[in-house]
Amino acid sequence: MAQNITLMGASYSDVPSVTLPKTGGGTASFTDVSDTTAAASDVASGKYFYTSAGVRTEGTSSGGGTSNWTLLGSTTLTIEASNTTSTTSGTVSCGSGAYTKDDVIWVHIRGQSGKRNGYFYGSDTIFINHQKANNSTSTFSAPAVEYIRVSSSGAYTTATGSYGVYGYSINSSGTVTIRQRYNSTNTLTINDKFDVYVYKLTMPTGKTLFT
Repeated sequence: MAQNITLMGASYSDVPSVTLPKTGGGTASFTDVSDTTAAASDVASGKYFYTSAGVRTEGTSSGGGTSNWTLLGSTTLTIEASNTTSTTSGTVSCGSGAYTKDDVIWVHIRGQSGKRNGYFYGSDTIFINHQKANNSTSTFSAPAVEYIRVSSSGAYTTATGSYGVYGYSINSSGTVTIRQRYNSTNTLTINDKFDVYVYKLTMPTGKTLFT
C-alpha cells in the first residue's frame, strides 16, 4: 500500500517503500505493510510475517498448500480407569472454528509412554459436521472415521464407544469432549498420560464437502 510522506522537508505521494543507505554500505528497504490481511493462522508454523501494524509475527498453521491444518486447542489427560462404560475424560475448548460446515475436525490423541506392548496408545477421530450444514446447533457426536491404536500392532478401525481414549463429540461453542472406555475382557491397559490435539482442515477456496 502506498502512503503520502514528508522526508527532509519534501512531500511525496503514493510511496510504497523507501530505500535508504546503510551505515556500513549497501541499502535497506522499508515497505509499508498496512494493507496486510494475513493472520497467524494463515501462515505456516515457524514462518514469520508482518501484520498490518508492522509487528513481526510467527505463523501458527500446521498445514500448507491450498488446504491448511490449524491447531484449535490441546490438553493433556491423565487416565487411570477400569470402568467398563464410556465416561468423559476431559474437554478441549476450541472456539467456534470447531463447528463450521466446510471444515474437517481431527482429534489426535497419543499416550506419552508410546507403543508399549500390552497398552493402548492413542486414537485419531475425524469429524465431518453435516449437522452444521443443515443449520443445526446441537452437539455433533458422529465421527466419520475413527482409528484406535493399540500396542505395537498399528491401527485398526472401530466404532465410537469402543476400547480406549477418543474424541467423542463437538458442541456449537466448539467444546470437544474426550471419552474413555476400558473393557475388562481386554488384557490391554489404558492407564497413561495422553496428549490431545484438535486440528481443523480448512478447505480450498471454492471447495466444500457439502455442495
